[in-house]
Amino acid sequence: MATLHKKSILPYWSAKDMAGHCQRDLCLGYSDPLRGFVIVQCAADQAEILTIVTDPDHRKSGIAGSVLSAAEDNLSARGVTIIFLEVAEDNNPAIAFYRSAGFEPFGKRPAYYRRETGRVAALTFRKRLDA
Repeated sequence: MATLHKKSILPYWSAKDMAGHCQRDLCLGYSDPLRGFVIVQCAADQAEILTIVTDPDHRKSGIAGSVLSAAEDNLSARGVTIIFLEVAEDNNPAIAFYRSAGFEPFGKRPAYYRRETGRVAALTFRKRLDA
């Protein structure tokens, strides 16, 4: 997971970080070898998507949608009624993906993500799951 995260996202999480998430959070993968995964943190009837990763060589093949759908099914079965996430305001492909998956924007965290050229805001999204 750490190798795929490093290949896909900056800043990336270490193998130690990933091991911690695997011990305490919902982690669902796609394919063997791993081509994508999602990590979700749950608290009572709410959840937060911490990351969704798709191997850059396999983007636009439905992997992100598959892991998101699997996570939503799992969370719904656990009684989760709402999912949150945040995404950098300059990540247009991710924003389009989340909107197409039924997530709605509801807030903004100014200067949240660090970039080489400065900082960009995080947009916050939420999606209500059917009970």
